[in-house]
Amino acid sequence: MNPKDEARNELRAQRREMGPARRESEMARLAGHLLPWLGQNAPRRTLTFFLSYGTEPPTTALLVGLHAAGYTIYVPICEPLRRLSWTRWFPGVEMARSAVGPIDEPVGERFGPELMKDVDVILVPAQAVDENGDRLGQGGGYYDRFIESLADTGPRPKLLSIVFEHEFVAAGRFPVEPFDQRVDAVALPSGVRNLTG
Repeated sequence: MNPKDEARNELRAQRREMGPARRESEMARLAGHLLPWLGQNAPRRTLTFFLSYGTEPPTTALLVGLHAAGYTIYVPICEPLRRLSWTRWFPGVEMARSAVGPIDEPVGERFGPELMKDVDVILVPAQAVDENGDRLGQGGGYYDRFIESLADTGPRPKLLSIVFEHEFVAAGRFPVEPFDQRVDAVALPSGVRNLTG
């Protein structure tokens, strides 16, 4: 097993040990810090988010709250060849099983990288984030590929990850490879930290 997978397995076990009630409680604390940060960093009130799965930080209540506050929310659609497209999310949106994985995704018009010119913040899933902004993802490379594709499209949205407190770590805690994309900020139960200026 490679070192990245070892780190992922350890972190996934720690998330399972937290249990659903603690994950929900920690996420509520995190949301209390994230909403003011978005107020300052998402002037067009348009962002991408992810629909949580398994032991990930639970995003449903936050998504509902953001929608009620007037945010336009897009969520990722997993495409073949480990690519991402995006579709609108709102409470009650029709869902269907993904063509490439065991998750449900919203049904609706799909958008590519061109959408990002209208997006303020991309929420990037993470197992852990270090103090440099390096992120340990799920291992599929979907977001790293997508973010890299934005390099030549002009200014890109801010990149933000949400993790539990113990998942914000010192540099060197997990391997970082050249294709790994850094995030600009991390939201924690204790607050939001800007990492890359």
